[in-house]
Amino acid sequence: MTAPATRVGARDLERRIARILGATGVPDADAVIAAAHLVEADLRGVHSHGTIRVPTYVRELRSGATNPRPNVHLAVDHGMQVTVDGDNGLGMVVAHRANDVAIARGREHGIAAVAIRGSNHCGTMAYYTTRAVAHGLIAIATTNAGINMTPTGSGEKLVGNNPLSIAVPSRRPWPLVLDMATSLVAGGKLDVAKARGEAIPLGWARDAAGNPTTDPALGRAGSLEPVGGPKGYGLAVMLDILAGVLSGGRFGAGLGAPGSAQFLLVIDVRRYLPLDEFLERIDALVDQLHGAAPLPGVDRIVVAGEIEHALQIARERDGIPLDAPVLEALGAVERDLGLGDG
Repeated sequence: MTAPATRVGARDLERRIARILGATGVPDADAVIAAAHLVEADLRGVHSHGTIRVPTYVRELRSGATNPRPNVHLAVDHGMQVTVDGDNGLGMVVAHRANDVAIARGREHGIAAVAIRGSNHCGTMAYYTTRAVAHGLIAIATTNAGINMTPTGSGEKLVGNNPLSIAVPSRRPWPLVLDMATSLVAGGKLDVAKARGEAIPLGWARDAAGNPTTDPALGRAGSLEPVGGPKGYGLAVMLDILAGVLSGGRFGAGLGAPGSAQFLLVIDVRRYLPLDEFLERIDALVDQLHGAAPLPGVDRIVVAGEIEHALQIARERDGIPLDAPVLEALGAVERDLGLGDG
C-alpha cells in the first residue's frame, strides 16, 4: 500500500533544491532558475519532471557529465534565427537563457527561431512556452529526449519520445498550453510508478523483448509506446530534426550519450492582429469549447492548460504532495553532499 504523500511548501522546496544544486557547483542564480522550474512542474502536476529528477541531475553534475558552470553563448546569430551553444550545461539553465533570447528577438522582429545544442534534459517544455505568452507571443518548443521508442515495425530503440509544447495568450487566468510527449505517456511517469511501487497500465510500454508490460522497471529497460502508433513515431522524428539535426546537436542514435538539443519558435501576435482582437477571438473559441455538450459522466469540457493552472493555484495554497520515496531520495542526496536533511 502506497504511503500518503507529504505536502511541502513550494518556496521551501525551491530553496531546498537550489541549495542542493549549489552544492554541486552550480552558481546561485542558475540554481534558483532550475529549482523554480522543477517546483513549477510539481505545482502543475507534472511530477515526472519535478523534484523526482533532482538525484539524476546531481549525479550528472558530480560525475562531470553535465557542466555546472557553462559558457552559454550565441554560436550563430542572424537576428531572427539564432543557434545557442549550451556548453553542456544544466538543460533548464541553457534553455532558460535561450528562451530569453527567443522572446527578445521575437518582440524585435515579430518572429524568432532559436535552435539549442550542447544542452541536457531541460524539464517541461510548457515552462518555456508559458514564459513567452506574457509578452503577447505564441510559442512553440520541443526537445529531443533519450532513445526510448522504436521506429514503427522495428524492435530496435532508435527514437526519443520528443515532446511538443504550444502556448497561446488568452484573457483567461491561464494561457492555452499544450505540452505532450510523442509517447503515449512521458517516460518519467514510469519512474513515478516505480517509486510508488505501482504497476503501469498495459499499453504504456514494452519490455526489452518487445512484450507489453505492466512493470515500470521493465518498461524503462524496454521501450515506450508512441502516441497514435506510426503518427507518434513520425512526429517524434520530425521534432528531432528541428531540435537535434538543425541545431548541429545530438540526434537519433547520438542521443544514447548524455546531452540533448532544443528548438524554440515565437510569433508576435501583433504582427497579424491587434492583440485585443486576437484575445477576443481566443475567448470566443474557448467559449465554444466550454459550451460543447459533455458526454455522460463528464462534468465539463476543458481546454489545454486549464487543469494544470487550477492545480497550481491549489498547490501554491496547500503545498505540493510529494511521495515518500521522492523525499527520501532528496534527503539522501543532501546527506551525501554534507548538507543534512532540508
